[in-house]
Amino acid sequence: MSSGARELPARSVSSAQCLIREGYTVGRTIGEGSYCRVKEISKGQDRYAVKIIAKNQTSSDFVNRFLPRELDILPRIEHPNIVKVYRILQAREKVFIIMELAEHGDLLDHIRNHGRISEDRARRYFGQLASALNYLHGKNIAHRDLKCENVLLKDENTVKLTDFGFSRFCHDPSGKRVLSSTYCGSAAYASPEVLQGIPYNPKMYDVWSLGCILFIMVTGTMPFDDTNIKTQIRLQMHRDVRFPPNYSISSSCKSLIRHMLEPDIVKRATLKQVLRHQWLEEGVAVAS
Repeated sequence: MSSGARELPARSVSSAQCLIREGYTVGRTIGEGSYCRVKEISKGQDRYAVKIIAKNQTSSDFVNRFLPRELDILPRIEHPNIVKVYRILQAREKVFIIMELAEHGDLLDHIRNHGRISEDRARRYFGQLASALNYLHGKNIAHRDLKCENVLLKDENTVKLTDFGFSRFCHDPSGKRVLSSTYCGSAAYASPEVLQGIPYNPKMYDVWSLGCILFIMVTGTMPFDDTNIKTQIRLQMHRDVRFPPNYSISSSCKSLIRHMLEPDIVKRATLKQVLRHQWLEEGVAVAS
């Protein structure tokens, strides 16, 4: 199946009709948001997920700025820990992104249903996410919406990063690095510079959010309470990262999290430093 975008006839038809005309059988709804819906579809023996974006139900800013970026970026990326996109179909009011189906839901639901993840398993998942992010950053793409809901479980041993709705290139056409100024993502995973509205390095924002994901995996809780943004920023700036005292978490894991949740962007771990951190090296030593 090719990954190129294709225009559908302009005449207004339902989402199901559009997909049926393309030869798909439409199944259950997997997830739903304010302007998009994800459904399971199949063609022959092959099963997929389709993200259906209703352009007439979202803001003009999203349609004119964020959606074109997503549709530009998706065909360019392929990594074992990024959900594979097979086709993009465009109709007058809707966009259909046909992609790999992850059978086991998202990481947040998994933690809600089963509790925190063992450190060894968290290390495996984290290593895969860091590898996917390193691949994106190598292509000068920042995700800008890293959160547990956007990490899908393909199977017990494999996670896949998804949802590139806020992704963007980090350099302009001349190769000059561009800071971001748009507030993107979820407050619970947002770094202090983003919450304060300061122009930010989107790659370093990704590192912060990835640190939040690691904290959530090993503790089953959020690193900061996002119900009061002013309080959240104050706790972030004071480096007030508290681990549940009744959980056994290695000192190297805590060290990595603190280095990633560093409010001073000059001192925050870079992704290269994350990939070389002792905690990930310990996993390699155990596996060998």
